[in-house]
Amino acid sequence: MTTLKLKQFVEVREISKSQGINFIPYPLAHLDLNNLKLSPRLIHSFKPGILVLKSGWIIDGRVMVTDDGAILGEGFNWSVNGIKHLFRNQNEKLKVKTSSKNLSITGFKDEQGRCDINREINNDELSNAIFLSGFDNLSHYMMEIAPKSLLFPNILNPNPNIKTIIASSLVPKKWIEYTIKTAESSANQNFGLKIKQFNPDKAVRFKNFVAITSTTFRGDEDIIKMSVHEAKSFSQQMCKNAASPSKNDPYILYLSRKNASHRRTVNQDNLIKIIKKVFPDLKFAIEEQIQKLSMEDQAKLIYNASMIIEEGGGSTAFTNNLLVSGMPYVFIFSSQRKAFAGLLYMAGLGKSAAWVLGEPVGKLTESPYIDNDIHVNETNFENLMIKMSLFIKKKIKMEIL
Repeated sequence: MTTLKLKQFVEVREISKSQGINFIPYPLAHLDLNNLKLSPRLIHSFKPGILVLKSGWIIDGRVMVTDDGAILGEGFNWSVNGIKHLFRNQNEKLKVKTSSKNLSITGFKDEQGRCDINREINNDELSNAIFLSGFDNLSHYMMEIAPKSLLFPNILNPNPNIKTIIASSLVPKKWIEYTIKTAESSANQNFGLKIKQFNPDKAVRFKNFVAITSTTFRGDEDIIKMSVHEAKSFSQQMCKNAASPSKNDPYILYLSRKNASHRRTVNQDNLIKIIKKVFPDLKFAIEEQIQKLSMEDQAKLIYNASMIIEEGGGSTAFTNNLLVSGMPYVFIFSSQRKAFAGLLYMAGLGKSAAWVLGEPVGKLTESPYIDNDIHVNETNFENLMIKMSLFIKKKIKMEIL
């Protein structure tokens, strides 16, 4: 049996101290197009850190644990609370017993007490690669993971032996391919990278791995940390690649959660009737399963729209990255969900939105990840659409942040 004892949790702060990375106060404002109200916010801007890890394990597809017991996470799992929630959920799901063939990790505790981790071992040993991600949520992937790729030249140029990107199979391969292509077009070079994915339910042995800290995350003090320069640069490159050489007829794009398992808008049909009534001269396009399109087709569909209305979640940050300056964007989400991270990410990109709060239907779910379906007040929604029509007709000028 392989046994590993956890000794320390390494946060971005510790990494920043060793690498001289500063968290710089970064004032910004997000503009609510609904009432033209500017809300000032403060985030911390920083440059991502690059770590070279000699050897260790990737646990649950996301968490890296070195042989000397240092534990690292990614994205919004850059906290002890996030890691312990992941470990306990996986323990309950996998129910792996201590065995001579398994990896056993000890030394982890939380308010519920001792939390040992037992995982089956993947027979492949991975080496000389960049670990990208284990995220299966596109919005978080675009906020926290994709902009990392702009740092690839800093890693690959002095290390020609590194030719592989490693990611959990939780991450759709087309997300990774799109990320690499965007970074390559930004750097104007071909990285020549291969993609290798692995089963997140098994512990994966690694040697000589490069990890890049997440580009957006929330610290313990609840202040958003964001690699503003990398996020903006990645967004600009996405827009550049998605631009259509020919002018299309103006259209409104409605991104629907009709086929999602939760957080659906139960009166969606009535909202669509309102949109068509307010905008009789514009084409209307509804996408109920945009995730089935290629990433390039998704980007072009979003970028070339005249207005976007999106039911909350799913591709929100992907959409944020592709908003043209001055494009009206309406975000429908549940009043039970705090979407501040997404709003601040948008503000960090210098973009704006109007948002509609839908009221939960039925008994509230207790899960922090699953939301109720929602019902939107149709009178309020119609009033908002009328205001958005003024932006499209250029009777109201979009403020520049």
